[in-house]
Amino acid sequence: MRYRRFSYRYTGVFSGITSPSQSTVWEGQLQASFAYPQWQPAADLYETPTALIVKVEVAGMVEEDFEISLYENALVIQGVRPWESFEGEGLYHAVNIHYGAFRLEVPIQQRIDRDRIQARYDRGFLYVILPKAEV
Repeated sequence: MRYRRFSYRYTGVFSGITSPSQSTVWEGQLQASFAYPQWQPAADLYETPTALIVKVEVAGMVEEDFEISLYENALVIQGVRPWESFEGEGLYHAVNIHYGAFRLEVPIQQRIDRDRIQARYDRGFLYVILPKAEV
């Protein structure tokens, strides 16, 4: 897992933390990875008295697949979920799992203690714990 801290504000367009668009199957061909070059995983944002906790649903990965960037006003999580295909002949009848590059942008409106941030990947979920800075 790679973690970067920036001392400037994030100026990208916030995509929020909502479910990604559905993949499509067109004329029997798999289109998911190509139709949505960057998909957005489902995520929860939870606040405790001492921290903000971001829980991201991204099964089938390892910690080294994630890049976490903290800006003054945003947390950006990105990575690539590798494509896993079945061997031999076959035809997909449904494709609802996103593969390829993903990106999640979470606006941060509180001061964070940037030296105590923690992240862990467990059973298909990435947890990023952002301790609040003491005032």
